[in-house]
Amino acid sequence: MLKNIKIFYGELLATFIFVFFTVGSVCVTSYLDLSLSGIGLFIMSTGQGIGVFLGISSLKKISESHLNPVVTISMLLTGKISLITSLIYIFAQIIGSLIAVFLLYNYLWLNLETGMGLHTISPEISLIDGLLIEIIITFILVITILLTIQNNKDIAPLTISLVVFMCGIVAMPLTGASMNPARSLAPALLSGEWINHWIYWGGPIIGSVIGTFIYIILFGIKKEKESFGIIKIK
Repeated sequence: MLKNIKIFYGELLATFIFVFFTVGSVCVTSYLDLSLSGIGLFIMSTGQGIGVFLGISSLKKISESHLNPVVTISMLLTGKISLITSLIYIFAQIIGSLIAVFLLYNYLWLNLETGMGLHTISPEISLIDGLLIEIIITFILVITILLTIQNNKDIAPLTISLVVFMCGIVAMPLTGASMNPARSLAPALLSGEWINHWIYWGGPIIGSVIGTFIYIILFGIKKEKESFGIIKIK
């Protein structure tokens, strides 16, 4: 029981830190009237990457700092956590994300319109393309996390933050480079804007499952292969 409480609060705080700097960097970019094609893209991608680094490095020994429901799903599929624990993680991630965005909207950036950090699909691409982009970048994220945990866990915060940064550089002008349903949910819920929101759940979840499956088949250790797809309840 005590362990689950620590996981909940640790994951809530880690996700809060990540989302606060991620969405906060979007607010700064808007305030400075910077475009997605130049320094604004760099600021937002850097904010997202540094947010991940700080969230993981500061609390990874308390909750392992998944920061993301699809990372939690991957850990569940590989048998690293139970179903009950995974639900604690996901609930904490959603609450942490909501608190971060609520504070940004209502106490820090009152001069900006509500909806900063809202993920939308660029008019230059189709919805299917948007879905595929989120699948691809989440696949890269999840398989990188799994391989780093297996081969060099000590540098996980740096590796994961760099992957998130680069995915932002590549895909942020197209889909916002979410890879994270909890991060996408908070601005949508607090602004009441749900257009194409399903892409930011469907794409990351599909990408996570594909990434986890390929990792298990090609690189998984014996224990992981034996545990794959077997859901432990608690």
